[in-house]
Amino acid sequence: MSKKQVISRTILLSLSVWIIHAVILTVFSPDTDFVSMLITDIPLPAMVFRLVLIAGIIIFAYYVYLLSLRQSSNSETIEIEIPEGIKKIADTDPDFLNNFLHKIRVQLNNIFGFADLLRDEDTGSEKIEKYFGYIESSKQSVHAAIDELVSVLKMGKIKTWKKGDDYLEIINWSGKKILIAEDVETNFILLKAVLEKTGAEVIYAENGMEALKAFRRDRDIDLILMDILMPEMDGFEATKAIRKFNSSVPIIAQTAYNFDWNAIQKEGLGFNDYLAKPIGHYDLILKCYRYLDA
Repeated sequence: MSKKQVISRTILLSLSVWIIHAVILTVFSPDTDFVSMLITDIPLPAMVFRLVLIAGIIIFAYYVYLLSLRQSSNSETIEIEIPEGIKKIADTDPDFLNNFLHKIRVQLNNIFGFADLLRDEDTGSEKIEKYFGYIESSKQSVHAAIDELVSVLKMGKIKTWKKGDDYLEIINWSGKKILIAEDVETNFILLKAVLEKTGAEVIYAENGMEALKAFRRDRDIDLILMDILMPEMDGFEATKAIRKFNSSVPIIAQTAYNFDWNAIQKEGLGFNDYLAKPIGHYDLILKCYRYLDA
């Protein structure tokens, strides 16, 4: 069994477990709906249960792959058709699926680690709240990783991919306006270079105050990438100011620091999502894809 086959099967089986468990929760909990149990409002115990199952699937798949390597070259080869969407990803970017599994593994380690800390009887209420915030942040990262995979599969249906195609060339955001608030100009130049490949118009603001002014001048902006630490007015203040007169424009925070996303949401600061620096090309495009092509 090839490495690509093992990866594709692992992903499909993991997604199936995720969906089936959501269906089961919906059936046995009449006050819940399927979408909530699938993505938006998964109870922590259910999330941990799913992630444990997925971790087991990954470990088992890795064991199967090792066994397949030990088989003799004379063993019979069984050809299994790989789903077209997975095949396209594997052909155009074989590292993407490996990165996906790596992200899931990292967040699983975080969830299990903080869950173990919660068992300590000496843990105070303040730390408990913080640990739950970190677990929630890791849960959001798992959701984001799954969204990235689903987004890539959706984009793969736009046109037939050929080996060597860059999926950035498939996206067409002509007519879309993206405002980037970033005090480090080199960071902005990198983000702009990636986003301009999609045809989007990119607008620059060197601090929160300039971002606020830019959005007041142009209410047709479709998405805002808001750096957190900036001079004159930081990203928190700028976002709160924008939310006073516009509650619909998506605002994605970008930060190089550990983000307690649960705590940030409780504060009601108005961010829709966040990107952790350093921001990779895939992370940037696929996160924006959630809001520009929703």
